[in-house]
Amino acid sequence: MRRALALFAFFACVVPRQASAQQALAQKVTLPTGMTVARACDELMTEGVVVASIDERAIPAGDSLYFAQLAQTIARRVDLRAGDPPRASTYGALLLRNGSLANQIPVAQSGIRELDMRIGSALALTPRDADALPTPAEMPDSLRVLVTFGQHLDGSPFVATHVRCPAMPYPDNPEHAMPVWALGHRRTVTVRGVITPAGRVDTASALVDDPSDERYAQAAMDAVAQMRFVPAEFDGSKVPARIDIEVPFGAPARADSTSQR
Repeated sequence: MRRALALFAFFACVVPRQASAQQALAQKVTLPTGMTVARACDELMTEGVVVASIDERAIPAGDSLYFAQLAQTIARRVDLRAGDPPRASTYGALLLRNGSLANQIPVAQSGIRELDMRIGSALALTPRDADALPTPAEMPDSLRVLVTFGQHLDGSPFVATHVRCPAMPYPDNPEHAMPVWALGHRRTVTVRGVITPAGRVDTASALVDDPSDERYAQAAMDAVAQMRFVPAEFDGSKVPARIDIEVPFGAPARADSTSQR
């Protein structure tokens, strides 16, 4: 049996730290304009995720990087604090060419209802997900994989510390255009979307909280499409991040990102 191991991908979960330690996690980012901005990053205590091929067909050794990226994606989607001792779970699945996981089968569940539900949701990857990863061209069209949570394949605990940084809007984003028909009618429209690793809002998947008025919905989408962001990072790699952006109307103002999920 050939196994392609994927190491170093983890559950993302915040560990409380003293204020002095939080200062050490401040990150400075230089924008293309030369401006330098700072953002606060979280240091995370995480449980591990290992993805391994259990298919009889040979897998190129170079594809271990793909399995590591897939494991990291699953870890971010689960987003749970590490247990002490680590909570072990194992699932089988069929990895398809488009990066989706089909036929998920729990081999050994943790017995913790919330954790098992999060894992089930995390494994329900579809091509529509922003963080779905199509498989490399040289891999088979479908592949049986084993996904192990909280431990290495040999059963030893898999816990480590990692860093997650949120997406952050550029401070010099331009003011959004204020339609004449919106003047004098104060309201705020919230756009819920994903900031891509390129630092833009994925307008194809973004949603408006109240789409009943097409004029406001379209104006809000036009506003966020012009915004630029410092993309979110996980262990130094740029990753997609969900975010809510409030777009005010009624007087000239700036679109302001207010919260991330």
